[in-house]
Amino acid sequence: MKIASSAMLASLLVAGCSATTPPDILPAFNPADPAMGARDAHYHPVVVDYRHREPVDPQNWRRLNEERSSANPGAGL
Repeated sequence: MKIASSAMLASLLVAGCSATTPPDILPAFNPADPAMGARDAHYHPVVVDYRHREPVDPQNWRRLNEERSSANPGAGL
């Protein structure tokens, strides 16, 4: 048992030491570089497409599905 655990520990140690660092994804990007400039930040309202909706009574769900279906009813699809 002692040999198996020490072998596992040694393999984990070797694997940990041999791991490479991840590559630089954006090597040219430096936020402190004045040549990069600042991104244009403008206001976007969060509720620009808001529409007030009221609760309604339940409707016939089969008719609603047929109205919204791209296939014609009775087409066999």
